[in-house]
Amino acid sequence: MVDVGVSELRRSRERLAKQGEAAEAAGETAVSGLLFFYAAECALKAEVLRWILQRADTSALPKDLRTHNLRRLAKALNLQDPGSGADPLRCRRSKDGAWIESHELHEAWRYGAELRTDDQKAAGDALKGLLNGARKGF
Repeated sequence: MVDVGVSELRRSRERLAKQGEAAEAAGETAVSGLLFFYAAECALKAEVLRWILQRADTSALPKDLRTHNLRRLAKALNLQDPGSGADPLRCRRSKDGAWIESHELHEAWRYGAELRTDDQKAAGDALKGLLNGARKGF
């Protein structure tokens, strides 16, 4: 992992969120999902560093938080679960209905896996919820 500072994470969060909104407006579901995923990851890591660890850069993140596991990051911040019921950050594949777990979702979007539209919509909404929770939670 490349180590970056809190201010870099916050700038990246804003840039990625803005690009995600543009992709969403253009109907690019996978692209917007991927951008919102990474924006939420940047937001959560920045807030963990700033408020929980009180450190300036990602070199201070413990191994279990140096991943793409947004649920673990949100839990470290005591943020509300991004949705009720089934995990909204999981998506089913279109062809066989196999589940893509939340920590693998960015890979599915990045590599072009065909996912169910309703699951992708729910995941996008949950990601925006995590992003907004991290923005205003601290």
